[in-house]
Order: sequence, then C-alpha cells, then structure tokens
Amino acid sequence: MRAKAEALLCAAGLDKERAMAVARRMIEADLLGHRTHGLQQLAIYLERLGDGRIATSGEIEVLSDSGANFSWTCARLPGAWAMERLVSQALERSTQHPVVTVTLSNCSHIGALQAYLEDIADQKLLALLMVTDPGVASMAPPGGIDPVITSNPIAACIPTHGDPILIDQTTTLVSNGAVAQHAAQGMLLPGNWVRDNQGRPSNDPHVLSATPPGTLMPLGGEDFGYKGFAFGLLVDAFALALSGFGRDQPRVRGAQGVFLQLMDPAHFGLGKAGFLDATTALVEQCRTARPATGGNGVRLPGERALKDKKAQLANGIVFSQDVLTVLDAWAVRLGTDLRFVS
Repeated sequence: MRAKAEALLCAAGLDKERAMAVARRMIEADLLGHRTHGLQQLAIYLERLGDGRIATSGEIEVLSDSGANFSWTCARLPGAWAMERLVSQALERSTQHPVVTVTLSNCSHIGALQAYLEDIADQKLLALLMVTDPGVASMAPPGGIDPVITSNPIAACIPTHGDPILIDQTTTLVSNGAVAQHAAQGMLLPGNWVRDNQGRPSNDPHVLSATPPGTLMPLGGEDFGYKGFAFGLLVDAFALALSGFGRDQPRVRGAQGVFLQLMDPAHFGLGKAGFLDATTALVEQCRTARPATGGNGVRLPGERALKDKKAQLANGIVFSQDVLTVLDAWAVRLGTDLRFVS
C-alpha cells in the first residue's frame, strides 16, 4: 500500500523522495490506528497537489539557526517530507545539545503527530510536539460563539525502559476530521462534542458546516472547556507565533506551523538511567492500579496504538472499501494502471 500511495503521489507531481516520505507516514498513521490521518488522507493530498495547495517544487529555507535552536519554512512543500527532515536534524543535534528546540512553518499537512514519535523514543529522548493550521478556525473562546483557533493537537514522547508513552491528542473533545466523518456517514456524535452557531451544546456534526458555522467543544466540555481552550492557545503560541506563521497572516487552509523540542534526560537530574527508572516506575504504578468495575483495565497513552501496529504488521491492514474506491478513481484520473481494489 505504501508503494501504491507513493506511485499515485508521483503521478500527481511529487518527486520520489517526497512521495516516499508522505506515503510512509500515511501508512504509519494507519498502523497506529489513526485512520482519519492515514490512507484516507491521500485523496485530499492529491486534490491539493492538483490545485497547488501542496507544492511540488522548492526547498526548505532556513529562517534562523543558533545550533541548539533552528527555524525552517518551506512554502507548502509536503509536510511529512519536511517533518522527517526536521526530526532527523533535531535528533542529530541532540547528540551535541541537552535541549534542541525547532520550528517549521508553512508546510502542508503533516498527518498524525504520533507517527513521528517512535523514532525519537528509540533514542530515549523526551519530546514535545505541537502543530496547527492558521487557516482553520473551529473552536470559540470561552463565552464566545465565533471560532478563533482550531483543534490544536499536542503530542509528547516519554521514554521508559520498555515501550514509550506516546501522547497525541487534540485540545478539543473531537477533531475536525472525526466530525466530518460522522457527518458523511449520517451519524450523530456520541455526545455533545460541538456547539451550534448560537453556542448551544450539540451532538449534530452538521453544525460545523452551518452558516455561520458552529464550533468544536474544547477539552473539559460544557463545564470546564476554558481549560481546553487555554491549552489550544498554548499550541497557537508555540507552533504558530514562535514559528513566524501566526493568525495575523492571511487565512488560507492547508499549511501548518510546527513546534518540536527534544530533551536528553542524560543532562538532567539523576541522568538518563535515573529518568528511565522513574518513568518506568510510573508506568508500573499505573498498571497495578485496581481496575474500575466494569471497565477494560488500565491503558496508557500510545499503548493501543503500538498494539495495533504490531498486530497489523503481522496480519495486514484492512482498509475501508469506500477509501479504496475513491483512490481507484484517482488512479484513473491520473492516467495510471494502479488499482487499490483487488
């Protein structure tokens, strides 16, 4: 599936290196269970390649570089390709600096944040990753009804002696993509995860496409949503304002700002061994907590994703027939002999 996705991206105008990176991170998202950011995104990327919202040529530009910190911008080049290069460079510099802080601006959609964390976890580094799109507004400030920021995800990698803790979550109760998926399937949301354009809590996914639009409910829900919105502001400050790609720029959807920070525990506290001892003990204390009655037991961030990846690598990935049919149509449109539906 990676090879087929890569071939379609090449047919749409990307060179092989950039197409490989996009396909690789897309399938990695599927392996980790992030279906809305996996192969399902390919048709959207192909459309954006066709209308220029994803650039097919150009290079990354260095805005600043002081060794332990650097900022890049890349004029809507493929986000996964730019992110792979960003992470690789940050990892290289982490061998020389205890903390490496980097930003990336104006790249196209990078996909699932969790798909970039395992490479960092393998080096036993602590990491914080934030990303958002200044061209999208779907979350209103507390007490308001007009959207200002969007779902603004935060991800983090916490290494242990065993499997890492891999955090990847939005600062809203649900993502824009998940709401759109429910709307397309004619399904109500499981709870009041959005607000209509009058600010009333709702489980109708269509309120986001109303005129004027409704908004996503921030983390904390109806009672404590101000907390989620505060975290959303944090993401905007780090991923957009710090990268030079803030909401003072013209609003054009499809480009993102990224903040990434790597920390080497070897330079702090009791060193790397002490850090890993502490995080491993934390995991064990969570695992030995008494399970709630009627629940499924304790589960830590990233645990299900890594389990899904292992199972799918062994047994294969089952893709939605609807997604594959759409990609077959794109294959015909781009004049290839590719087929996704066997």
